[in-house]
Amino acid sequence: MRHGSQSLLFLLVGPMVMTVYGALHPAGGQAGTTVEVLATGKHEEWPPRFWSPHPGLKFEAIKKKGQLKIIIAGDAKPGPTLVRLLGKKEVSAAHTFVISSQAEMLEIEPNNHIKQSQEISSLPCLINGRLEKTGDTDFFHFQLKKGQVLSARIDGYSLGSPIDPFLHVLGPRGYEVAVASDTHNLDPHLVYTARDTGRHTLQVLAISAKANTNVKYAGTDDAIYRLLLSMGKPVHPEPITDLKETLGRPVEPRLLPIPTTLAGGFKTPGELDVFHLKVPKSEQVQVQVEAYKLHFPTDPVLLVFDPKGKLLKEVDDNKTNKDPTYLLKSSTGEPYSIHIKERFGRAGNRFKYRLSLEKPEPGFEPVIDKDVHTLKPDGKPIELKVRLNRTHGHKLPLTASAIGLPEGILVEGIEITADAKEAILRLTTMEDTSPGHHPFRIQVIGGEGEKEDRRTVTRSFQSSESRGDYLINDTEWLWLSVKEKPKPKKEEAGTKP
Repeated sequence: MRHGSQSLLFLLVGPMVMTVYGALHPAGGQAGTTVEVLATGKHEEWPPRFWSPHPGLKFEAIKKKGQLKIIIAGDAKPGPTLVRLLGKKEVSAAHTFVISSQAEMLEIEPNNHIKQSQEISSLPCLINGRLEKTGDTDFFHFQLKKGQVLSARIDGYSLGSPIDPFLHVLGPRGYEVAVASDTHNLDPHLVYTARDTGRHTLQVLAISAKANTNVKYAGTDDAIYRLLLSMGKPVHPEPITDLKETLGRPVEPRLLPIPTTLAGGFKTPGELDVFHLKVPKSEQVQVQVEAYKLHFPTDPVLLVFDPKGKLLKEVDDNKTNKDPTYLLKSSTGEPYSIHIKERFGRAGNRFKYRLSLEKPEPGFEPVIDKDVHTLKPDGKPIELKVRLNRTHGHKLPLTASAIGLPEGILVEGIEITADAKEAILRLTTMEDTSPGHHPFRIQVIGGEGEKEDRRTVTRSFQSSESRGDYLINDTEWLWLSVKEKPKPKKEEAGTKP
Protein backbone atom coordinates (compact mmCIF):
# COMPACT_ATOMS: atom_id res chain seq x y z
CA MET A 1 0.00 0.00 0.00
CA ARG A 2 1.38 3.38 -1.02
CA HIS A 3 0.51 6.56 0.87
CA GLY A 4 -0.12 10.10 -0.30
CA SER A 5 0.65 13.34 1.49
CA GLN A 6 -1.76 15.02 3.92
CA SER A 7 -1.77 18.45 5.55
CA LEU A 8 0.83 18.80 8.32
CA LEU A 9 0.29 20.75 11.52
CA PHE A 10 3.56 22.66 11.61
CA LEU A 11 4.73 26.12 10.61
CA LEU A 12 7.83 26.44 8.46
CA VAL A 13 10.24 29.08 9.69
CA GLY A 14 13.47 29.29 7.74
CA PRO A 15 15.77 26.47 6.60
CA MET A 16 15.86 23.05 8.23
CA VAL A 17 18.72 22.65 10.72
CA MET A 18 19.61 20.25 13.47
CA THR A 19 18.15 21.49 16.76
CA VAL A 20 18.27 19.75 20.13
CA TYR A 21 16.75 21.28 23.24
CA GLY A 22 15.67 20.26 26.70
CA ALA A 23 12.69 22.40 27.70
CA LEU A 24 10.51 25.40 26.92
CA HIS A 25 10.56 28.33 29.36
CA PRO A 26 7.98 29.55 30.11
CA ALA A 27 6.14 26.26 29.67
CA GLY A 28 2.78 27.86 29.09
CA GLY A 29 0.75 30.98 28.42
CA GLN A 30 -2.71 32.52 28.51
CA ALA A 31 -5.06 32.15 25.55
CA GLY A 32 -5.08 35.32 23.44
CA THR A 33 -1.50 36.31 24.26
CA THR A 34 1.92 36.08 22.62
CA VAL A 35 4.61 34.49 24.78
CA GLU A 36 8.37 34.84 24.31
CA VAL A 37 9.86 31.44 24.99
CA LEU A 38 13.39 30.10 25.46
CA ALA A 39 14.12 26.66 24.02
CA THR A 40 16.95 25.45 26.23
CA GLY A 41 19.77 23.30 24.89
CA LYS A 42 22.26 23.56 22.04
CA HIS A 43 21.30 24.89 18.61
CA GLU A 44 23.80 24.53 15.76
CA GLU A 45 21.81 26.98 13.63
CA TRP A 46 18.61 28.95 13.96
CA PRO A 47 15.70 28.98 13.12
CA PRO A 48 14.27 25.44 12.95
CA ARG A 49 10.73 24.34 12.15
CA PHE A 50 8.09 24.02 14.85
CA TRP A 51 5.24 21.55 15.23
CA SER A 52 2.25 21.09 17.54
CA PRO A 53 -1.00 19.17 17.11
CA HIS A 54 -2.86 22.09 18.73
CA PRO A 55 -4.50 24.30 16.05
CA GLY A 56 -4.47 27.34 18.36
CA LEU A 57 -0.68 27.75 18.38
CA LYS A 58 1.54 29.58 15.89
CA PHE A 59 5.30 29.99 16.09
CA GLU A 60 7.78 32.70 15.15
CA ALA A 61 11.52 32.39 15.59
CA ILE A 62 13.50 35.31 17.02
CA LYS A 63 16.97 35.94 15.57
CA LYS A 64 18.74 35.04 18.81
CA LYS A 65 19.35 31.30 19.01
CA GLY A 66 16.90 29.42 21.18
CA GLN A 67 14.33 32.20 21.36
CA LEU A 68 10.90 32.13 19.77
CA LYS A 69 7.41 33.53 20.08
CA ILE A 70 4.34 31.39 20.59
CA ILE A 71 1.14 33.11 19.49
CA ILE A 72 -1.86 31.62 21.32
CA ALA A 73 -5.27 32.12 19.72
CA GLY A 74 -7.95 33.74 21.86
CA ASP A 75 -10.23 30.74 21.40
CA ALA A 76 -7.45 28.17 21.99
CA LYS A 77 -8.69 25.29 24.11
CA PRO A 78 -7.00 25.37 27.54
CA GLY A 79 -4.85 22.43 28.57
CA PRO A 80 -1.48 20.83 27.85
CA THR A 81 -0.25 20.09 24.34
CA LEU A 82 2.97 18.87 22.71
CA VAL A 83 5.59 20.95 20.90
CA ARG A 84 8.55 19.69 18.87
CA LEU A 85 11.41 21.41 17.08
CA LEU A 86 12.37 19.85 13.74
CA GLY A 87 15.96 19.87 12.56
CA LYS A 88 17.44 18.71 9.31
CA LYS A 89 18.82 15.55 10.88
CA GLU A 90 16.42 14.74 13.67
CA VAL A 91 13.18 15.47 15.53
CA SER A 92 13.43 16.81 19.08
CA ALA A 93 11.84 15.14 22.06
CA ALA A 94 8.21 16.07 22.71
CA HIS A 95 7.78 18.75 25.37
CA THR A 96 4.70 20.07 27.09
CA PHE A 97 3.27 23.56 26.66
CA VAL A 98 0.18 24.50 28.70
CA ILE A 99 -2.53 26.89 27.54
CA SER A 100 -4.35 28.57 30.43
CA SER A 101 -7.37 30.82 30.79
CA GLN A 102 -5.78 33.22 33.31
CA ALA A 103 -3.02 35.81 33.32
CA GLU A 104 0.50 34.48 33.84
CA MET A 105 3.77 36.00 35.04
CA LEU A 106 7.45 35.12 35.16
CA GLU A 107 9.63 34.44 38.16
CA ILE A 108 12.18 37.24 38.45
CA GLU A 109 15.76 36.68 39.61
CA PRO A 110 17.41 37.23 41.99
CA ASN A 111 14.95 35.64 44.41
CA ASN A 112 16.97 32.80 45.91
CA HIS A 113 16.97 34.23 49.45
CA ILE A 114 14.07 35.21 51.70
CA LYS A 115 15.33 38.81 51.73
CA GLN A 116 15.13 38.86 47.91
CA SER A 117 11.71 37.21 47.68
CA GLN A 118 9.53 38.28 44.76
CA GLU A 119 6.40 40.18 45.75
CA ILE A 120 3.04 38.77 44.66
CA SER A 121 0.56 41.63 44.98
CA SER A 122 -2.65 39.68 44.39
CA LEU A 123 -3.97 36.13 44.20
CA PRO A 124 -4.78 34.04 42.22
CA CYS A 125 -1.48 34.05 40.39
CA LEU A 126 0.20 31.69 37.93
CA ILE A 127 4.00 31.92 37.91
CA ASN A 128 6.38 30.39 35.37
CA GLY A 129 9.73 29.73 37.02
CA ARG A 130 12.99 27.88 36.63
CA LEU A 131 15.57 26.48 39.04
CA GLU A 132 18.48 27.34 36.81
CA LYS A 133 21.43 25.73 38.59
CA THR A 134 22.43 23.52 41.50
CA GLY A 135 21.55 25.17 44.80
CA ASP A 136 18.90 27.47 43.28
CA THR A 137 15.72 28.09 45.26
CA ASP A 138 12.95 30.62 44.62
CA PHE A 139 11.10 32.77 47.19
CA PHE A 140 7.79 34.61 46.79
CA HIS A 141 5.93 36.68 49.41
CA PHE A 142 2.32 37.84 49.77
CA GLN A 143 -0.14 38.93 52.43
CA LEU A 144 -2.56 36.58 54.20
CA LYS A 145 -5.15 37.25 56.87
CA LYS A 146 -5.70 34.87 59.75
CA GLY A 147 -8.10 32.11 58.67
CA GLN A 148 -7.54 32.57 54.94
CA VAL A 149 -6.74 29.40 53.02
CA LEU A 150 -3.79 29.34 50.63
CA SER A 151 -3.63 26.73 47.86
CA ALA A 152 -0.23 26.32 46.19
CA ARG A 153 0.22 23.76 43.43
CA ILE A 154 3.29 23.21 41.31
CA ASP A 155 3.77 21.43 37.98
CA GLY A 156 7.43 20.61 37.46
CA TYR A 157 7.98 16.88 37.23
CA SER A 158 4.66 16.60 35.36
CA LEU A 159 6.08 18.91 32.65
CA GLY A 160 9.06 16.60 32.24
CA SER A 161 11.48 18.57 34.43
CA PRO A 162 14.21 16.41 36.03
CA ILE A 163 13.24 17.56 39.54
CA ASP A 164 11.37 16.47 42.66
CA PRO A 165 10.00 19.81 43.94
CA PHE A 166 8.97 20.88 47.45
CA LEU A 167 6.94 23.80 48.79
CA HIS A 168 7.61 25.50 52.14
CA VAL A 169 5.55 28.30 53.72
CA LEU A 170 7.14 30.68 56.24
CA GLY A 171 4.82 32.67 58.50
CA PRO A 172 5.08 36.37 59.46
CA ARG A 173 7.66 35.54 62.16
CA GLY A 174 9.91 33.72 59.69
CA TYR A 175 9.19 30.23 61.00
CA GLU A 176 8.15 27.36 58.77
CA VAL A 177 4.41 26.74 59.12
CA ALA A 178 3.65 24.30 56.26
CA VAL A 179 5.47 22.01 53.84
CA ALA A 180 4.33 19.84 50.91
CA SER A 181 6.05 17.21 48.80
CA ASP A 182 4.69 14.37 46.65
CA THR A 183 1.09 13.90 45.53
CA HIS A 184 0.05 11.45 42.80
CA ASN A 185 3.50 12.14 41.35
CA LEU A 186 6.56 14.08 42.53
CA ASP A 187 4.82 17.46 42.33
CA PRO A 188 3.48 18.97 45.60
CA HIS A 189 0.12 20.55 46.38
CA LEU A 190 -0.06 22.57 49.58
CA VAL A 191 -3.24 23.77 51.32
CA TYR A 192 -2.58 26.00 54.35
CA THR A 193 -4.91 27.91 56.67
CA ALA A 194 -3.16 31.07 57.93
CA ARG A 195 -2.69 31.17 61.71
CA ASP A 196 -1.67 34.82 61.75
CA THR A 197 -2.22 37.96 59.70
CA GLY A 198 0.81 39.33 57.85
CA ARG A 199 3.46 38.65 55.28
CA HIS A 200 3.90 35.00 54.30
CA THR A 201 6.72 33.61 52.16
CA LEU A 202 6.60 30.60 49.88
CA GLN A 203 9.82 28.79 49.01
CA VAL A 204 10.19 26.57 45.93
CA LEU A 205 13.07 24.10 45.99
CA ALA A 206 13.82 20.69 44.51
CA ILE A 207 16.06 17.67 44.60
CA SER A 208 16.87 15.47 41.63
CA ALA A 209 13.99 13.33 40.36
CA LYS A 210 16.42 10.43 40.21
CA ALA A 211 17.07 9.17 43.73
CA ASN A 212 20.70 9.37 44.86
CA THR A 213 22.73 9.88 48.03
CA ASN A 214 23.84 13.38 47.02
CA VAL A 215 20.92 15.36 48.48
CA LYS A 216 21.36 18.93 47.24
CA TYR A 217 19.02 21.56 45.92
CA ALA A 218 18.73 20.59 42.26
CA GLY A 219 18.64 22.92 39.31
CA THR A 220 19.40 22.90 35.58
CA ASP A 221 18.46 24.88 32.48
CA ASP A 222 15.63 22.38 32.01
CA ALA A 223 14.23 22.59 35.58
CA ILE A 224 11.13 24.58 34.67
CA TYR A 225 7.94 24.76 36.70
CA ARG A 226 4.50 26.37 36.82
CA LEU A 227 3.27 27.53 40.24
CA LEU A 228 -0.42 28.26 40.80
CA LEU A 229 -1.30 30.28 43.92
CA SER A 230 -4.95 30.79 44.83
CA MET A 231 -7.22 31.47 47.79
CA GLY A 232 -9.65 28.94 49.25
CA LYS A 233 -9.69 25.20 49.37
CA PRO A 234 -9.30 23.66 45.92
CA VAL A 235 -12.31 22.07 44.27
CA HIS A 236 -11.52 18.52 43.16
CA PRO A 237 -13.58 16.52 40.68
CA GLU A 238 -15.67 13.87 42.36
CA PRO A 239 -15.77 10.27 41.14
CA ILE A 240 -18.83 9.18 39.20
CA THR A 241 -21.63 7.83 41.39
CA ASP A 242 -24.96 6.15 40.80
CA LEU A 243 -25.96 5.88 44.47
CA LYS A 244 -27.31 8.63 46.72
CA GLU A 245 -25.16 7.67 49.71
CA THR A 246 -21.58 7.45 48.55
CA LEU A 247 -19.39 7.88 51.62
CA GLY A 248 -18.85 5.93 54.79
CA ARG A 249 -19.52 2.37 55.84
CA PRO A 250 -23.05 1.09 55.04
CA VAL A 251 -25.17 -0.31 57.85
CA GLU A 252 -25.77 -3.45 55.79
CA PRO A 253 -23.49 -4.62 52.97
CA ARG A 254 -24.92 -3.55 49.63
CA LEU A 255 -25.72 -6.10 46.95
CA LEU A 256 -24.37 -4.37 43.89
CA PRO A 257 -25.73 -4.86 40.37
CA ILE A 258 -23.39 -5.59 37.49
CA PRO A 259 -22.37 -3.36 35.85
CA THR A 260 -22.13 -0.59 38.42
CA THR A 261 -19.94 2.39 39.28
CA LEU A 262 -20.03 4.15 42.64
CA ALA A 263 -18.00 6.51 44.78
CA GLY A 264 -16.79 5.69 48.27
CA GLY A 265 -14.54 7.11 50.91
CA PHE A 266 -13.25 6.79 54.45
CA LYS A 267 -14.64 9.12 57.13
CA THR A 268 -13.02 7.53 60.17
CA PRO A 269 -9.53 6.00 60.63
CA GLY A 270 -9.37 2.27 59.99
CA GLU A 271 -12.75 2.20 58.24
CA LEU A 272 -13.72 -0.80 56.10
CA ASP A 273 -16.29 -0.72 53.27
CA VAL A 274 -18.06 -4.01 52.53
CA PHE A 275 -20.08 -4.88 49.41
CA HIS A 276 -21.71 -8.01 47.98
CA LEU A 277 -22.01 -8.96 44.34
CA LYS A 278 -23.76 -11.86 42.69
CA VAL A 279 -22.05 -13.31 39.63
CA PRO A 280 -23.75 -16.09 37.63
CA LYS A 281 -21.88 -19.38 37.74
CA SER A 282 -18.98 -19.68 35.28
CA GLU A 283 -19.14 -15.97 34.43
CA GLN A 284 -16.58 -13.26 35.19
CA VAL A 285 -16.60 -9.72 36.53
CA GLN A 286 -13.79 -7.14 36.57
CA VAL A 287 -13.48 -5.46 39.98
CA GLN A 288 -11.58 -2.17 39.93
CA VAL A 289 -10.87 0.40 42.64
CA GLU A 290 -9.50 3.77 41.48
CA ALA A 291 -8.01 6.51 43.63
CA TYR A 292 -4.46 7.07 42.40
CA LYS A 293 -5.80 7.59 38.87
CA LEU A 294 -8.21 10.24 40.20
CA HIS A 295 -5.37 12.01 42.06
CA PHE A 296 -6.73 11.24 45.54
CA PRO A 297 -4.20 10.42 48.30
CA THR A 298 -6.03 7.16 49.09
CA ASP A 299 -3.97 3.96 48.84
CA PRO A 300 -6.83 1.44 48.49
CA VAL A 301 -6.59 -2.28 49.24
CA LEU A 302 -9.11 -4.72 47.76
CA LEU A 303 -10.01 -8.02 49.47
CA VAL A 304 -12.21 -10.57 47.69
CA PHE A 305 -14.02 -13.36 49.60
CA ASP A 306 -15.92 -16.37 48.31
CA PRO A 307 -19.53 -17.11 49.44
CA LYS A 308 -18.21 -19.13 52.43
CA GLY A 309 -16.07 -16.21 53.64
CA LYS A 310 -12.73 -17.58 52.45
CA LEU A 311 -10.25 -14.94 51.30
CA LEU A 312 -9.59 -15.46 47.60
CA LYS A 313 -7.26 -12.55 46.99
CA GLU A 314 -5.88 -9.41 48.61
CA VAL A 315 -4.80 -6.85 46.01
CA ASP A 316 -2.88 -3.66 46.75
CA ASP A 317 -0.92 -2.13 43.86
CA ASN A 318 -0.98 -3.38 40.30
CA LYS A 319 1.91 -3.25 37.85
CA THR A 320 1.49 0.38 36.79
CA ASN A 321 -0.01 2.26 39.75
CA LYS A 322 -1.52 2.00 43.24
CA ASP A 323 -5.06 1.13 42.13
CA PRO A 324 -6.05 -2.54 42.63
CA THR A 325 -7.97 -4.65 40.10
CA TYR A 326 -9.15 -8.26 40.20
CA LEU A 327 -10.83 -10.54 37.67
CA LEU A 328 -13.40 -12.58 39.63
CA LYS A 329 -14.29 -15.93 38.06
CA SER A 330 -17.47 -17.29 39.65
CA SER A 331 -17.75 -20.97 40.55
CA THR A 332 -21.20 -20.63 42.14
CA GLY A 333 -24.29 -18.49 41.91
CA GLU A 334 -24.01 -17.39 45.55
CA PRO A 335 -22.93 -13.80 46.46
CA TYR A 336 -19.24 -12.95 46.81
CA SER A 337 -17.99 -10.21 49.13
CA ILE A 338 -15.48 -7.45 48.52
CA HIS A 339 -13.86 -5.34 51.22
CA ILE A 340 -12.12 -2.03 50.56
CA LYS A 341 -9.80 -0.38 53.07
CA GLU A 342 -7.18 2.35 53.14
CA ARG A 343 -3.76 0.75 53.35
CA PHE A 344 -2.61 2.95 56.24
CA GLY A 345 -6.01 3.41 57.85
CA ARG A 346 -6.16 7.09 56.91
CA ALA A 347 -9.43 9.01 56.60
CA GLY A 348 -10.86 12.43 55.77
CA ASN A 349 -12.60 14.37 53.02
CA ARG A 350 -9.87 13.65 50.46
CA PHE A 351 -9.61 9.89 51.08
CA LYS A 352 -12.02 8.77 48.40
CA TYR A 353 -12.15 6.12 45.71
CA ARG A 354 -14.25 4.90 42.81
CA LEU A 355 -15.43 1.27 42.61
CA SER A 356 -16.50 -0.22 39.29
CA LEU A 357 -17.83 -3.66 38.43
CA GLU A 358 -18.21 -4.70 34.82
CA LYS A 359 -18.31 -7.80 32.68
CA PRO A 360 -15.03 -8.02 30.78
CA GLU A 361 -15.36 -7.78 27.04
CA PRO A 362 -12.71 -9.00 24.58
CA GLY A 363 -10.61 -6.08 23.40
CA PHE A 364 -7.17 -4.81 22.42
CA GLU A 365 -4.99 -1.76 23.10
CA PRO A 366 -2.27 -1.21 20.47
CA VAL A 367 0.93 0.47 21.71
CA ILE A 368 4.38 1.18 20.30
CA ASP A 369 7.64 1.73 22.17
CA LYS A 370 9.18 4.31 19.86
CA ASP A 371 7.72 7.54 18.48
CA VAL A 372 10.45 8.67 16.04
CA HIS A 373 11.48 6.33 13.21
CA THR A 374 14.22 6.89 10.64
CA LEU A 375 14.09 5.60 7.08
CA LYS A 376 17.13 5.66 4.82
CA PRO A 377 16.72 6.02 1.03
CA ASP A 378 18.54 2.74 0.36
CA GLY A 379 15.50 0.60 -0.35
CA LYS A 380 15.88 -1.32 2.89
CA PRO A 381 12.70 -1.45 5.00
CA ILE A 382 12.35 -0.57 8.65
CA GLU A 383 10.03 -2.44 10.99
CA LEU A 384 7.51 -0.80 13.31
CA LYS A 385 6.46 -3.25 16.03
CA VAL A 386 3.02 -2.65 17.53
CA ARG A 387 2.03 -4.65 20.61
CA LEU A 388 -1.68 -5.45 20.43
CA ASN A 389 -2.31 -6.19 24.15
CA ARG A 390 -5.34 -8.39 23.54
CA THR A 391 -7.48 -9.00 26.63
CA HIS A 392 -10.26 -11.35 27.76
CA GLY A 393 -9.89 -13.81 24.92
CA HIS A 394 -9.82 -11.37 22.03
CA LYS A 395 -9.14 -13.39 18.87
CA LEU A 396 -10.13 -11.54 15.75
CA PRO A 397 -8.15 -10.65 12.64
CA LEU A 398 -7.16 -7.00 12.53
CA THR A 399 -6.09 -4.48 9.91
CA ALA A 400 -3.52 -1.71 10.37
CA SER A 401 -3.57 1.61 8.54
CA ALA A 402 -0.88 4.33 8.52
CA ILE A 403 -2.33 7.84 8.19
CA GLY A 404 -0.33 10.89 7.11
CA LEU A 405 2.72 9.29 5.52
CA PRO A 406 4.23 11.15 2.53
CA GLU A 407 4.10 10.11 -1.10
CA GLY A 408 6.39 7.25 -2.00
CA ILE A 409 6.29 5.13 1.16
CA LEU A 410 5.47 1.46 0.72
CA VAL A 411 3.71 -0.05 3.77
CA GLU A 412 3.52 -3.82 4.26
CA GLY A 413 2.16 -6.00 7.05
CA ILE A 414 -1.22 -4.32 7.40
CA GLU A 415 -3.13 -7.63 7.64
CA ILE A 416 -2.93 -9.10 11.18
CA THR A 417 -3.94 -12.68 11.98
CA ALA A 418 -6.40 -13.53 14.79
CA ASP A 419 -3.73 -15.11 16.99
CA ALA A 420 -1.04 -12.44 16.53
CA LYS A 421 0.26 -10.71 19.66
CA GLU A 422 1.98 -7.96 17.69
CA ALA A 423 1.79 -6.33 14.31
CA ILE A 424 4.93 -5.62 12.32
CA LEU A 425 4.59 -2.87 9.72
CA ARG A 426 7.42 -2.60 7.20
CA LEU A 427 8.09 0.81 5.63
CA THR A 428 10.23 1.23 2.51
CA THR A 429 11.16 4.29 0.44
CA MET A 430 10.42 4.46 -3.27
CA GLU A 431 12.29 6.36 -5.98
CA ASP A 432 10.14 9.50 -5.56
CA THR A 433 10.13 9.63 -1.75
CA SER A 434 10.89 13.15 -0.51
CA PRO A 435 13.21 13.60 2.49
CA GLY A 436 11.97 15.31 5.65
CA HIS A 437 10.11 14.76 8.91
CA HIS A 438 6.52 13.58 8.74
CA PRO A 439 3.99 13.22 11.58
CA PHE A 440 1.68 10.23 11.18
CA ARG A 441 -0.60 7.91 13.09
CA ILE A 442 -1.35 4.20 12.97
CA GLN A 443 -4.86 2.83 13.39
CA VAL A 444 -5.72 -0.80 14.07
CA ILE A 445 -9.24 -1.92 13.13
CA GLY A 446 -11.13 -5.05 14.15
CA GLY A 447 -14.63 -6.20 13.29
CA GLU A 448 -16.91 -4.45 10.83
CA GLY A 449 -20.16 -2.53 10.65
CA GLU A 450 -21.68 -1.71 14.05
CA LYS A 451 -19.14 -4.00 15.73
CA GLU A 452 -16.12 -2.25 14.22
CA ASP A 453 -13.48 -1.48 16.84
CA ARG A 454 -11.01 1.19 15.68
CA ARG A 455 -8.03 2.00 17.94
CA THR A 456 -5.17 4.45 17.40
CA VAL A 457 -1.72 3.24 18.38
CA THR A 458 -0.22 5.18 21.29
CA ARG A 459 3.33 5.75 22.46
CA SER A 460 3.63 6.09 26.25
CA PHE A 461 6.05 8.58 27.82
CA GLN A 462 5.94 6.54 31.03
CA SER A 463 8.91 4.29 31.75
CA SER A 464 10.34 2.21 34.59
CA GLU A 465 11.96 5.41 35.90
CA SER A 466 8.71 7.42 35.95
CA ARG A 467 7.48 8.51 39.36
CA GLY A 468 3.84 9.16 38.59
CA ASP A 469 1.71 10.85 35.94
CA TYR A 470 2.87 13.58 33.58
CA LEU A 471 0.48 16.20 32.26
CA ILE A 472 0.62 14.22 29.01
CA ASN A 473 1.29 10.52 29.47
CA ASP A 474 1.14 9.36 25.86
CA THR A 475 0.71 10.47 22.28
CA GLU A 476 -0.92 9.22 19.09
CA TRP A 477 1.49 11.23 16.95
CA LEU A 478 4.45 9.29 15.56
CA TRP A 479 7.21 10.60 13.32
CA LEU A 480 8.94 9.28 10.22
CA SER A 481 12.27 10.91 9.32
CA VAL A 482 13.21 10.20 5.71
CA LYS A 483 16.89 10.83 5.12
CA GLU A 484 18.25 12.59 2.04
CA LYS A 485 19.86 10.57 -0.70
CA PRO A 486 23.66 10.88 -0.61
CA LYS A 487 25.05 13.19 -3.24
CA PRO A 488 26.91 11.38 -6.05
CA LYS A 489 30.65 11.66 -5.83
CA LYS A 490 32.32 13.91 -8.39
CA GLU A 491 34.44 12.13 -10.98
CA GLU A 492 38.09 12.71 -10.33
CA ALA A 493 39.79 14.73 -13.02
CA GLY A 494 42.63 13.13 -14.96
CA THR A 495 41.82 9.50 -14.20
CA LYS A 496 44.28 6.97 -15.49
CA PRO A 497 43.21 4.78 -18.41
